[in-house]
Amino acid sequence: MEDKEILDFLRQRRVGFTALCGLQYEAACVGKCRMSLRLEEQHLNPQGSAHGGLIATLMDVTAGSVGFFAHGRLRPVMTQSCSIQYLRPVKGPRVYAAAECLKAGRRSAVVRCDVWDEDCAIWIYEVTRLGSPLGEP
Repeated sequence: MEDKEILDFLRQRRVGFTALCGLQYEAACVGKCRMSLRLEEQHLNPQGSAHGGLIATLMDVTAGSVGFFAHGRLRPVMTQSCSIQYLRPVKGPRVYAAAECLKAGRRSAVVRCDVWDEDCAIWIYEVTRLGSPLGEP
């Protein structure tokens, strides 16, 4: 698939919880995806920074979107595990996430996702292991 086709496919899947959170697809190609989120008041925790669960969702959706095309073709995936390191509070106003496939095997892929703000300071990183439902190759 061409990059535009991948991005169009992902944007069509922006429904339900992803749309409710306000996540936006910025760019996508085989092995990479970038998303963004404009922080609104409802996204903040009592300390005034982005809620950790919201940032985890942004990262999970971004990493999972890479998994769809990690093998150069559409393949459903699910998160098997993830490890998120929150380095600093995220204040916004716009937050970005970029994921890249580090390794794609027959049944799983390892994806790294970074989150940063408009000043390009990296705030959080995640490594996610994605797998095919039902062990599809």
